[in-house]
Amino acid sequence: MKKRIDLTLWHEACWMLSVTREYPSATLVITDMCSDGTDILATLVVTGEDGLDLEAVAETIAAYPDVRATDLLEAGARHLRIHARFDATSSVYDTIVQSSLTPIGEIRIADNREHWTLLADGEAIGSAITDLEAVADVDIRRVVDYEPDASTNYTLIDEIRDELSGRQTEYLLSALEEGYYGWPRDVAAKDLAEKHDVSGPTALEHLRKGEAVVLERVLSSVREEERNELAVPESK
Repeated sequence: MKKRIDLTLWHEACWMLSVTREYPSATLVITDMCSDGTDILATLVVTGEDGLDLEAVAETIAAYPDVRATDLLEAGARHLRIHARFDATSSVYDTIVQSSLTPIGEIRIADNREHWTLLADGEAIGSAITDLEAVADVDIRRVVDYEPDASTNYTLIDEIRDELSGRQTEYLLSALEEGYYGWPRDVAAKDLAEKHDVSGPTALEHLRKGEAVVLERVLSSVREEERNELAVPESK
């Protein structure tokens, strides 16, 4: 029976942990990660509380000796998405995969700890954790039977697309591409209406109904994550 292991860890060489020590309000989330045996390639999202200088964080990341290269993929008001290549010896990723553990989901680095979710065969857990403890300070939070999470197969994006009508999707994407959601706006609603050869009220109706679907789904997800984070007891 496959087991799911939720754990936190700390290890000396991790430059990402150093980032969270230098910027305590910053959180790094690794969404994709792979290794070629020498380097790790990872996509990470940097977020933080209001007032965090994201540009300074990006410059700090690029300056670490173990980081060979960084590329800014996306810059938002409160987040950065960065692709980084760095020395594999600064990560426990190779140790984890060589120990028959499989990372699943995102990896979160915050408060000077790495938060991992791993998949393992039940009989292999003991030896795998021993290998990991040889290179890191490990705190196992939970070991449970693995049950596929429906949310990993049916995403928030899937839910939104299912609820949007074809016209609503068309008008929302058109509005995004034309700069309607910029500040200041590059186009007005009447310009979108003219592009689609409809009246202003019709264009606004499609936009407002579509926006209501997107906002309700996204904000409900944010609220649920906030509640889950508040429900997790602090480690001592």
